Amino acid sequence: MHAEGGLATTNSAGHSAHAIGAPPASGSRARQRQETRERIFEVAIQEFRTVGVAAAQVDRIARSAGVARGTFYFHFPTKDDVLLELAARVSARIARRIEAVGDSAPSLRELLGRVTEAITDEHDRVGEIGLLAEMLSLHVRRPHDLSDPTGNIPNLVDELARQLSAAKQRGRFRSPLPVDQLAVVFAMSLFGICARLPTGDALRRSSAAWVDLVVRGLESDANPIESEMSC
Repeated sequence: MHAEGGLATTNSAGHSAHAIGAPPASGSRARQRQETRERIFEVAIQEFRTVGVAAAQVDRIARSAGVARGTFYFHFPTKDDVLLELAARVSARIARRIEAVGDSAPSLRELLGRVTEAITDEHDRVGEIGLLAEMLSLHVRRPHDLSDPTGNIPNLVDELARQLSAAKQRGRFRSPLPVDQLAVVFAMSLFGICARLPTGDALRRSSAAWVDLVVRGLESDANPIESEMSC
């Protein structure tokens, strides 16, 4: 079982024990509630891996987690809300890794290479292509629910956009696309590759080819800048 612990987020109906922006609860009751939420989440993710999201049964998840059906719905009003929690955790972990890479002022190839490593590592952690694809579908079905209005939870696209902006200011590349759009295109395309290929050599080759394509295109636009600086 792949535990996905470490980050509590809100759900669309506001039933989370640790809703974003809400003051944290205190005491043993709050800890017990959070432990229950985490147990339900982990059991639900395992159920999704085993039978798929569509075939997953809330009754079975609740029974395996040792809670009542209503307790599941208290924490996660729908199965989608479990996926939203998973997406938030994946995004936050990748964002923190991107931020750490950015501290060394990397080249564009190094930056995007390390982002690729972080995303493919999450592919391994999620552990099932179908589950990854279901998570990615949230960007189409429920895009507004993926954002954190408080800005307290790191977001991989926002962090990648910040690092791309810094690289652009250092003259590493030029692009007609704003860096936030470039970050979306790069990250979502890479996730799309991950959603089509299992872990292994084929995934690594395809991911490396995508990075190379993006870097060559962006760095070729940067050559005029380098020429002007050398004059």
